[in-house]
Amino acid sequence: MTQQLQNIIDTAWEQRAEFSPSNAPAELRDAVAHVLAGLDAGSLRVAEKSSGDWVVNQWIKKAVLLSFRLENNVQVPAGGGMQFYDKVPTKFADYT
Repeated sequence: MTQQLQNIIDTAWEQRAEFSPSNAPAELRDAVAHVLAGLDAGSLRVAEKSSGDWVVNQWIKKAVLLSFRLENNVQVPAGGGMQFYDKVPTKFADYT
């Protein structure tokens, strides 16, 4: 599964200028969502220590960057009547 995700992300990265929130293929959206969920769960890491050296998983980094191309800015309430715009919902957006 990880190799399949990596292939989808690497291929999409080369075509990233063509993608927008309105035209991104479902396969790419699903792959990016899967990578982000893996990061949240701790099963994937953008960088990890291997043999004493830090190694960057470039394909995961690319997935994070692609996620910004796939989402529109949304208004996020910040309490006290304040608000801001972001492409990533806050972790506690669904908490009441």
